[in-house]
Amino acid sequence: MSTTTESPIPTSITIETIWEARDRIAPYIHWTPVFTSETLNGLTGTRLHMKAENLQKTGAFKVRGALNAVAQLSVDERSAGVVTFSAGNHGQGLAFAAREFGVACTVFMTDTAVPSKVAAIQGYGASTRQFPTIQDAVAEMERTVEQTGAVFISPFANEAVIAGQATVALELLEQVEELEQVIVPIGGGGLISGTALTLRILQPDIRIVGVEPEGAPTMTRALQQGRPVTLESTNTIADGLTAPFTADLNLAIVRELVDDVVIVTDDEIVDALRLVLDRTKLLIEGSAAAGIAALLTGKAAVETGAVTAAILTGGNIDLGRLKGLL
Repeated sequence: MSTTTESPIPTSITIETIWEARDRIAPYIHWTPVFTSETLNGLTGTRLHMKAENLQKTGAFKVRGALNAVAQLSVDERSAGVVTFSAGNHGQGLAFAAREFGVACTVFMTDTAVPSKVAAIQGYGASTRQFPTIQDAVAEMERTVEQTGAVFISPFANEAVIAGQATVALELLEQVEELEQVIVPIGGGGLISGTALTLRILQPDIRIVGVEPEGAPTMTRALQQGRPVTLESTNTIADGLTAPFTADLNLAIVRELVDDVVIVTDDEIVDALRLVLDRTKLLIEGSAAAGIAALLTGKAAVETGAVTAAILTGGNIDLGRLKGLL
């Protein structure tokens, strides 16, 4: 974390912005519970609190940011409709938000997107379009924006989205006393950006650790090279963490405010997923299990016995895939 007095982070997000987001989205979301497990405490060497965003509306935290963004659109912007690219969870969140506010929504995805996530997006009333690669999907989305004037709601590089995701951290601070560290899975970086902005203002001594899958180390590569990079391909069971690139805004926040970013393997993610299901009966997806995997393996270098929160980011796992894992 940087010790400079003047922040180089290019954002107008303030704690007031985040409080406003909390109030704005409150009528539409669940205040998700926090779960504990003595077994997981022992295995991780922490006093672990798991924030169950797998129980959130649409099955993931992503709906928070989507609602905050769509709620602030002008009448003309709502008439133009919204678009995004997504592996699935942001698409579901945006489709839900668009439905709540009567806005047309199209989600651009890959041909390999999890079928149940595609079906869920369509179930919320949005259209989906699928392409061979995420780069193809993004390119076609950008053409659509240019041709139709639709509003692009980024999964991670939109300030309203980040402020919405930041509300997870607000809740954690109220739910967990004497919180010392937070473990956050990273895809494009929206959740960890919001978490870091919130905690550094309200509880600046809390340690923040980001976690990426070995098959999609987007933020790690960006930190190494000092700029956002685009991965040629991603390959991980944690499909919600497969953003092939991040953005300048998210990189700046992570570089300045996050203590560490670590990488876990798919085998470690699967072991964590099984353990959480067995010991807590919480059904989570691979993306959510990444943070638990970092704690179980010791890759998240946390202080023994520290009060720790892990954000279980979602539970939208395909049942066929789950059967294969079990």
